Amino acid sequence: MVRSRLTLAAVIIAIPLASCGARPGVTVSIAGEKVPIVLSSTTEGTRCSTSHGDAFPENVPLTTVRMPAPVTLRFDAGQGASEIRGWIYDLDAPSPAGGPIEEFTLPGRGGAHQARSIVPERTYRVLVNVRWSFLVTEGEETHVFRLRVETP
Repeated sequence: MVRSRLTLAAVIIAIPLASCGARPGVTVSIAGEKVPIVLSSTTEGTRCSTSHGDAFPENVPLTTVRMPAPVTLRFDAGQGASEIRGWIYDLDAPSPAGGPIEEFTLPGRGGAHQARSIVPERTYRVLVNVRWSFLVTEGEETHVFRLRVETP
């Protein structure tokens, strides 16, 4: 009887601990170099409620890389991440509709995307969205960075 109560207590304690993990975050790298990113928005929820927050970052860092196209963006998200989505915007020659010039989706916690639309001598804004879930919580967070590609 005591053993079954201890097992039940351990399970009851483990459930909140497993569901209270921090958001997974994401790192971005190009040719092995980490790219500085800024948190743009978060959404977090349970079956009972959802909260959303936008940061509206104004000082988004610019990363300049000197390499030939195509550029490969590598992503690595933390525990609980289930999908990484991205949108690339050309800041020097925006699309007529104002939308992204390229979109991509990577299943799981990480992977690489070879950007077909990034060309040298232009500046881009890249939005990276990470979907995640734990035992009783789920959400997504969006990060942003600027990228300029120059010919070597």
